[in-house]
Amino acid sequence: MGYIDSHVHLWVREIMSDEMIRRVNNMSNNAVDRQLVSIDHIIKEMDEANIEYVVNIVYPSREMWGSNEDIVLRAINFFKKYPDRISIVGGVQPNHLSEKETKYWLEKQYEAGVSGFKIHPPHMWVKPNSYRVEEGGLKQLEIIYEFAQDHNLPIIVHTGTSYFPVARNKYGDPIFADDVSVDFPKLRIILAHSGRPIWVNTAFQLARIRRNIYLDLSSIPPKRILDYIPRLEEIKDKCLYGSDFPDIGVKGLKENLMEFLSISISEEAKE
Repeated sequence: MGYIDSHVHLWVREIMSDEMIRRVNNMSNNAVDRQLVSIDHIIKEMDEANIEYVVNIVYPSREMWGSNEDIVLRAINFFKKYPDRISIVGGVQPNHLSEKETKYWLEKQYEAGVSGFKIHPPHMWVKPNSYRVEEGGLKQLEIIYEFAQDHNLPIIVHTGTSYFPVARNKYGDPIFADDVSVDFPKLRIILAHSGRPIWVNTAFQLARIRRNIYLDLSSIPPKRILDYIPRLEEIKDKCLYGSDFPDIGVKGLKENLMEFLSISISEEAKE
């Protein structure tokens, strides 16, 4: 059995709207051409690295990318030719939809074959626990968690900072996911990026004490993982390997994996 990369963003022009391309280019001096991937090259690199499967995360963000929920359906449709190599984690933006619209898009993405849902608080400008009365009572967010729990799908929550210009990093504190863990005890919650760089200890402690909270290690340079999480072995069964390819600093699917496999942790932990 090969390796699994639990966190990538495979951008292809076919799933991007003109508005999304315009915004990305405005942010980073024509960055779209540098971020776009060739699927043939990706599959070849996966084969060379013995990466059996990648989880491709696609989510809407009107503030960041000018994208809506339809981008998830376009991604599922485009990547469906690789069902044994690539899955799609989707999402809906609860603070821009009515309760009826939220349910509609969850059903549409589920029927299309989504493998989970992503909440990106700094890009969506929403706290993961804002469904609670004392946090604003955003019913749409509660609907997302209930749907995922009822359909046995994981929720991935971005934690930690984001370097993009319109990101609101105050929403990146993983402590807000603690309420979600308590209120939805059967929901699997994955804290993407483990709160790096400033909330790693919070993410680590939550994974230790909450049975349904997990960490993904994506975007942390593999050679620095033990600097960030020195007690990684204690929660080895609660961690997922991921690269965050093709984000800044990620050298490649293969190179990132090879660096991870070289760090000083037990073979049991790596497995």
